[in-house]
Parts: sequence; C-alpha cells; structure tokens
Amino acid sequence: MNTSVNHENNHPADDSKSRMIGKIYQDVRMEIFSIFRQACISEETCEDLVQEVFMKVLSLDVILEDHLKALVVTIAYQKRTDYLRHRTYINKVKNEWLWRMEQSYTNTMCETKDLMNAEMKVIHCMSEKDACVYKLMRFEEKTADEIVMETGLSKRAVESRIYRTRNMVRDNLRKVINF
Repeated sequence: MNTSVNHENNHPADDSKSRMIGKIYQDVRMEIFSIFRQACISEETCEDLVQEVFMKVLSLDVILEDHLKALVVTIAYQKRTDYLRHRTYINKVKNEWLWRMEQSYTNTMCETKDLMNAEMKVIHCMSEKDACVYKLMRFEEKTADEIVMETGLSKRAVESRIYRTRNMVRDNLRKVINF
C-alpha cells in the first residue's frame, strides 16, 4: 500500500498521518530505543531521543507509508550520531578546560614557590634577631605581644623589627616580580 500523506492546514490527511505515525510508534518504539541504548546512552536520554525522532517525523510534510519504518530508523541513527558528536564535543571542551585549569594551577604553584624562595633568601640575609621576629610573625602567625614573650625583646623593638623586615621582604619581592 503506497499511500502518501500531505500535511496541510487541518486536512483529512492529518488524521491519517497521525494514525499512521501512532501505529509505527507502537510497533518500533522499542527498536528505536535499542538503537540509542546500543551506544550506551542512559535510559532517560534514550526516551527523550525516541520522542525527538517521532517529533521529527510528525514535522515532515510528505510521508510514504511504505517507507515510514525505514525513515524512522534513519532519523534515529542520525539523532544518535548527532547526540554522540555533541557529547564528544562537550567532553573535549571539558577536558581542555580542565587542562587549562591544571596548567594555571601548576603555573601558580611555580610562581608561589619562586616567591617563597625569594622570601627565604631575604630572610637569610637578615640579622638573627630580625629573622627570628619575622619568622615568628610570618610563619607562626604570632602577634607582637606573643613575640615579645618568646624573644624577650621590648614591644617597641619587636614592632620596629616587624615593620623593617616586612618592608625589606616586600621590596625584594617587588624586584622579583618586576613591579
């Protein structure tokens, strides 16, 4: 039976087309579903893709009943190919983004390491008391009062050393990063 259905504004052929597509939907829905599942696509996405296939068929103006099943299967394979290409593209973009983030992190770690090395060089050039005060303030995060208690220096001497050593480190780090 070679009937063709022409989709015009509320034409009697619309009912025939809808019935024909409804019948093919019931007959081949699971077959179309399996086309998508064979590609390891999740069941929910497979259901969505099956619906998209039949929505595409419904949007066609002229459909030959003899070729309807082949048309549905062809559209399903095209949808699967498009879906897999899109998923591949998304994975590629995601991987490139992750690689860039990793490179950025690696670069940041190298820069941080360089700054720490420069800071340690400055600390090694300081007097023993200045270096001790700076290390307690910077690395052990102690307050001026805590440093006074630990070193036995006066509060004014500790504050003066903190100010002087921080400026010394800051000036040298600026040279390292070319400010």
